[in-house]
Amino acid sequence: MSQSSYHSKGVNSAGFLQQAARAVQLLFDSRVPGSLKLMLPAAAALYWIWPIDLMPGLPIDDIAVLIGAMALFVKLATEAIERQQRQAEGKPPQDDAVVDTTWRVIE
Repeated sequence: MSQSSYHSKGVNSAGFLQQAARAVQLLFDSRVPGSLKLMLPAAAALYWIWPIDLMPGLPIDDIAVLIGAMALFVKLATEAIERQQRQAEGKPPQDDAVVDTTWRVIE
């Protein structure tokens, strides 16, 4: 199977390895909140060793949980760093954007 057919089916090992490297980098970044560092990786590791399994005998669900937790950790940690950078620059948070408008009550 050619390289282009792998990409057309969604298999991208280079992207996975980059995301795994980014997750490790964020895990040791002091700007990422400690609660986030502990919550997702610990929960994924706990699921990996938990005796009750969704698919006993097959590690497919365990691997899926680990990959999902890694992707969620990277997303949340990146957002936390961006939020801290905006606060350090004195910019208002994007979540609390104010929209000026006029309104009237119709009875």
